[in-house]
Amino acid sequence: MLPLGVHLKKAIVVSDQEDWKGPNSKSPIHDLFSAILGGCAVFLLATLKLQIDTTAVPYPFYKGPVIFPLIVLSLMFLSSLPAFYHLVRPAAESSWYLDGKGWPRRPAITLVLLISFFILGIIAIGVELSVLLFLIISYYLLGYRSIKVNLLLPLLYTGVIVLIFKYILAIWFPRPWIFSFFGE
Repeated sequence: MLPLGVHLKKAIVVSDQEDWKGPNSKSPIHDLFSAILGGCAVFLLATLKLQIDTTAVPYPFYKGPVIFPLIVLSLMFLSSLPAFYHLVRPAAESSWYLDGKGWPRRPAITLVLLISFFILGIIAIGVELSVLLFLIISYYLLGYRSIKVNLLLPLLYTGVIVLIFKYILAIWFPRPWIFSFFGE
């Protein structure tokens, strides 16, 4: 008779790759991603005054609109410093493979295309349709084929996102390009 832990492990397995041990902890790919995020945070910190208009704000620096982006971007940069260190001084056994089998090109390219179409979709068809299509396509690519998960869940998430961003936080999104064909 097998121990209970073995039965639970077999019941929880999500994919065919039972003997896969997870990402290689010596791989610098995660460090490279963290370093890129830290570099983007530094760039945004350097150009913060160009992005946020503080001329009409009567408040001092610590009460104005710059304080929260400054805190978040600074924390992002500080948390990426170990990644910079690991890239400069890599471990002896490090390899650029996540799992020892090479660079996963297809998922990376698919993710870049999905994010690009999502961003362009916000401009072209609006935030509501863009979020909905992004979620439906993502669920489909992840292997979910039921109507409940592939249609109802994206509709629920889209409704929550629109409610939070457009109505509660009052964030302005650009008028979709497709509306220019239909007039005002």
